[in-house]
Amino acid sequence: MKDSFKNKVVIITGSSMGIGNEMAWQIAKKGGRVVLNGRNPDRLEKAGKELEEGGHEVLTVAGDVSKVTDCKKLVEETIKEFGQIDVLINNAGVSTEGTVEELDGSVIKKIMEVNYLGSVYPTQSALPYLKNSQGSVIFISSVAGIRGIPNYSVYSSSKMALTALAEALRIELSKDQVHVGIAYVGFTENDPQKTIYDAKGLIVPQPKRDFIKAEPVEKVAGRIIGIVENKRFKEVFTPLGKLNSVLNKLTPGLVHRVLKRNFYKQQ
Repeated sequence: MKDSFKNKVVIITGSSMGIGNEMAWQIAKKGGRVVLNGRNPDRLEKAGKELEEGGHEVLTVAGDVSKVTDCKKLVEETIKEFGQIDVLINNAGVSTEGTVEELDGSVIKKIMEVNYLGSVYPTQSALPYLKNSQGSVIFISSVAGIRGIPNYSVYSSSKMALTALAEALRIELSKDQVHVGIAYVGFTENDPQKTIYDAKGLIVPQPKRDFIKAEPVEKVAGRIIGIVENKRFKEVFTPLGKLNSVLNKLTPGLVHRVLKRNFYKQQ
């Protein structure tokens, strides 16, 4: 769909790098006007300049999606610049590794604030404009949000919460003809600058996951965009993710035993 986003205004949170930035490029090439968002002003400005140099319309708005005021600013700046909002992609997220017992309370709070509230707040602010345009709001979950994963318990919880949010919002917005979608993304090739929180709250490089093949970021971004273009609701990415989804419904006991075995094998 070459011009599927022609003249449409698309806000993508967490878009200075990784999947979010790749989505911005693909949408811009399809005619969209993109709004980049991130917490690092320097990285965000660099990403915006690269898009501008590529001949695309772009606005950058720095801010933290876990803060209501920053989310209101994101929407206000978008309306001031473009006068409309057609799509909101709630992509911003952070991760951590560690058991419930190990995780510091500050880490638990940060994960929930960014991954869950960081999707609620932008959506709340953008909804009046999405209703007006009969647009789309997309949530980026994870295959870890299908079933609780040991050692990623809080991360799984934050991503699982997005399912409840999307399901409820889909009904609440049905009369307004606003499309709601949610993507369960699997292991994706990491940006070299990708970081996570360790159990004590320190920011550390994302560990390499050589035990499983990661999907190219271009493919993942393209599939998320396809959810918008085809107005689909739920889509689970990667063969392993699809298998997990099916088995979790049909044989949850088997999934429990496999996860338990793998967890203790890694200890």
